[in-house]
Amino acid sequence: MSRPYVALLVPDSHVPNEHKGAFSLLLKAGKLLRPDAVVLLGDFADCESLSAHEPTHTRGARFFRDEVAKVRSRLNCLRSLGASKLHYVKGNHEWRLERYLASNAPALDGLVDLDTLLGLSDSGWEVTEYRETLKLGKLNITHDTGSAGVNAHRTASRDYMGSAIIGHTHRMAYEVSGRPNGLPVLAAMFGWLGDPKKVDYVHQAKSAAWAHGFGVAYFDSNGIAHVQPVPIINGTCCVQGRIIR
Repeated sequence: MSRPYVALLVPDSHVPNEHKGAFSLLLKAGKLLRPDAVVLLGDFADCESLSAHEPTHTRGARFFRDEVAKVRSRLNCLRSLGASKLHYVKGNHEWRLERYLASNAPALDGLVDLDTLLGLSDSGWEVTEYRETLKLGKLNITHDTGSAGVNAHRTASRDYMGSAIIGHTHRMAYEVSGRPNGLPVLAAMFGWLGDPKKVDYVHQAKSAAWAHGFGVAYFDSNGIAHVQPVPIINGTCCVQGRIIR
């Protein structure tokens, strides 16, 4: 039996505001999985120093250069997993740089961009812009299709009229719907890897509903993905039948 093509699906991490324990578990799971592809589902970078919100003492990095350095470091951690394909799907937080430049420094349009600052192309990352779609096998992968909340994954699946994986919501949900004239349709989102104590844009009561975790997709030769959500519970997760701490 041949080994399936394995993709590690990394939800919103909001570096430098990632949860250190949750991100460490992701890396440990990645070493066990030996993925063929790593897919970032958007908002990997927080870009908090470019936020339109008023700053608070909880911010992880006051200057954007410090954020860039930390994001590059975390990207290198993921590259070390040895995947042959690296996909960076951008989210609304990565879009903050474009919005900031448009509002505050339009003369720099075309001279400053996140891809160059993070060295994405030079280090092998294939970029999918915010509001665009990465097609991986029969999966549609994007950060969001304009919806948030508990049903956003279902909305995305309806928007595509097919299987969809999203980030954005920080919630974990997985649903497969049968179709009378075709393959079942998947709708999924995999939580997040951020630290709710470090972000200042949401009430703590709301962030308590968010879940730490990530996803794994196993592709057969026809491009059909067998997708598994991996919740992180009490500092542990289970991958390929093994408990990781």
